[in-house]
Amino acid sequence: MLSWVSVNANTGSIIADLPTLRADGSLKATLMRYESQTVSLPPWAEGADDAPPVNWVNATREGAVFLVALGEAEEYEPRGVPLWGGMVIRRQRIPGGGVKMSLVTAEGYMDRVYVGDATFNTGQNQIVKSLTETYAKTGAKRGLPLRVEIIGGNGEVRDRTYEDSEDKTLYSVLQDLSGIIGGPEWTIRWEWVDTQKLGLVLTVSDRIGKPPPAGLNPAAQFYLPGSVSDAELVEGYGADEGANDIMAVSSGVEDARPQSPHQTNATDQRPRFEYRWTPSTSIKEVDTLTAHAQRALAAMKDGSLALTLTANREEAPKLGRDWFIGDDIGFYIQAPEFPGGLTGTARCVGWELTDTTITPLIDVTNIQGA
Repeated sequence: MLSWVSVNANTGSIIADLPTLRADGSLKATLMRYESQTVSLPPWAEGADDAPPVNWVNATREGAVFLVALGEAEEYEPRGVPLWGGMVIRRQRIPGGGVKMSLVTAEGYMDRVYVGDATFNTGQNQIVKSLTETYAKTGAKRGLPLRVEIIGGNGEVRDRTYEDSEDKTLYSVLQDLSGIIGGPEWTIRWEWVDTQKLGLVLTVSDRIGKPPPAGLNPAAQFYLPGSVSDAELVEGYGADEGANDIMAVSSGVEDARPQSPHQTNATDQRPRFEYRWTPSTSIKEVDTLTAHAQRALAAMKDGSLALTLTANREEAPKLGRDWFIGDDIGFYIQAPEFPGGLTGTARCVGWELTDTTITPLIDVTNIQGA
């Protein structure tokens, strides 16, 4: 069962425990984006055992607090592992109906602060660190109780200039930087600073999370039968899912249009399925377009593949201990629909959890038995 605490959004200090708070659905985290959820304090009578703490009004104040979900206590985390937190952005009080609140994860705060004049010629991960510490961290200006860690070095050198007059939020700037080929990845998690204070950690790297060592399987494994209660594999070859003949094109110049040669999958036994698109209107070099077409063919030649695994949280590898967002995980599904079993590895790009279940949001990288 998850437990909840209220945290000062500016300092990280614990304001109150909220034992009766419940989420209205699963809590979700995804690399480089913010997520939302609604939570509720159920109706109570004055002085009743199920009444919230006396300072509940201050502990649920919109824009001023995060509500943080704690997992089960561990030896190294005696108050519980902080798994998810959302800032209260809306509070609705209904006589006889309790209190309902809308929450957004800390990434959402980055869409509420703006980047000023700044010029960089340095590693991309250092750019993320500098921008975050300048515009989101509590310091000379009020912000979040945040620290930034770079994993694996500063990354590829990038030239970037930002101007205050462009009215770009920190979130939009980080999204743009992460969206380029080979751009940085980042994520935000919670940590205990001391027994009465929680803090945020933004981790930035060329790749968040770890693949398994060469020749070994991932440490976290999900099995059916086993901890996995539900599984679903969806394969698609629709218009935006699969193609075996691909061309990348750009905007025309006078009477000519730059375009790549057809990139085909010669070993495919399907009829010809073509796909044409414009990766950028500014590309004029055929070699550049060809590289885009080759990457698209690699992604689309076998169609799309989506695997969903939902596991019992008590029995499954522990989030925040055995595996983290960005890590590779392993799976083995035994069922009549998969003769010989479905096995492989997948990268966890996010997760959803409830009081009883955990669902890794995975990008399948290696699969056998489909």
